[in-house]
Amino acid sequence: MASMVPVTMVTMIAVISDLHLEEEASDVVRGDGGKEVVFRRNLDAKAYRSFVSHMADEAQRRKARQFELVIAGDLFDFSRTTLWFDDDLRPYVALREVSPELEAKTLKILEAIAREPAVKETLEIFRALSAGKYNVYDEQSQKWTENDFPCKVKLTCLAGNHDRLINASSPVRERVRELLGMEGSGAFPHYALFDDPAALVRHGHEYDPNNFAVDLSGEKSIPLDVDQAGYAEANFGDFITIDIAVRLPHLFRRKYGDQQIVADDVLRALYLRLLQFDDVRPQSALLDYMLDDSHGKFSTEQGWERLVPVLQDLLAEIHDNKFFHEWLRKRAKPWAPVELEVARGLLELGGWKNRPAREAARKITRFMMGGEPEGPQLFAMREELIANNKVRLVLAGHTHAPEVCLVKSDEHGDSFYINTGTWRDVIPSTPDGRTFGRIRALTYVVLYAKTEQTGTNSFDYWTGLTKDWE
Repeated sequence: MASMVPVTMVTMIAVISDLHLEEEASDVVRGDGGKEVVFRRNLDAKAYRSFVSHMADEAQRRKARQFELVIAGDLFDFSRTTLWFDDDLRPYVALREVSPELEAKTLKILEAIAREPAVKETLEIFRALSAGKYNVYDEQSQKWTENDFPCKVKLTCLAGNHDRLINASSPVRERVRELLGMEGSGAFPHYALFDDPAALVRHGHEYDPNNFAVDLSGEKSIPLDVDQAGYAEANFGDFITIDIAVRLPHLFRRKYGDQQIVADDVLRALYLRLLQFDDVRPQSALLDYMLDDSHGKFSTEQGWERLVPVLQDLLAEIHDNKFFHEWLRKRAKPWAPVELEVARGLLELGGWKNRPAREAARKITRFMMGGEPEGPQLFAMREELIANNKVRLVLAGHTHAPEVCLVKSDEHGDSFYINTGTWRDVIPSTPDGRTFGRIRALTYVVLYAKTEQTGTNSFDYWTGLTKDWE
């Protein structure tokens, strides 16, 4: 009788992050004759469909017994929408202080995000996956057809900084789970911990003092359970995104009007750049990006002339904001508010003709937008679980900068920090930080449990960049 060959059974864990599903409809500028200025930030759903199909093929090939998809934060982007400016209500409160009015507004924004065509189709893909279904492409009919996923499926969603509000209340959590087809109740977690393979997954904003309410930069070690105030409290990044990055295109439209923006080439180009700001890295390079004249759309002087009155309005509106000043005192020099006065003065004296004012404004913008935080690799090195050899991998996104970095190597083996990048466009800068491009990005990591044949763990790291030239 022939001996039985053991069947290899594998647990697969795929980690993705920073999808930033966003509301786009309120940003559309419409002019006469049906002309529009539109910028689409949401990734086409076909990318997610192809990814899930590939995961199904891989699960089948490896005879996986379970597949778990971990969405490691910033799935829904509650911050990047001009719907906040329908009134004065803002989310700059701790989660325990969310009012019925803020809950209603959060649900309104969530529904607006879910209505976006690309988002609606993407969420259908996730709901199908939660139900153990996926779409497979049939070469003969050249159509996508529904099929059963080859193994058991689990979907895990972590809370990041741009989707901190998914934990705002029970109705918000329930609606998010409904949109994703997830079961369960209670708060969305802030980390996922696996023992096979030994890996810790965070969103990664824990490593960014500007986007996490507790500053861990001075801590010698970072515990698994970080102070929950960091997740519950509003942070500086909330304000920067909503009341600076999102407010700027809002003020731009108020200043020039939709008809003029549609008709004027320079205004149209500037408005589109204001909508693209979330993809700029580093985000503190906002003004540098706005004034980049390398593409021939306008000169630096033309851009500056049109931006000055909008920046004046912005400084006037945020100057006395208590939340803003509180965070300036936390993260900056005690005289930081004086820089706001200097900025206002520079914009008043000389305007677009004053080159020193432009250069000073660049520096002040970098300061106000958060500067350059310490590298996340240095935080990952200080994770207690890394120091104690409890995990071999720390996976986190947040920065949209994919990488694999060795953070420890000893007699126990190698340990890595893996940045899970993003699923959206990226606007990289040249080394001098003065000119910018655009490229599509997609990153995912797959972790494999020990197999009966080899008895070892492994991970696959995949990052792709796509660039089209006109």
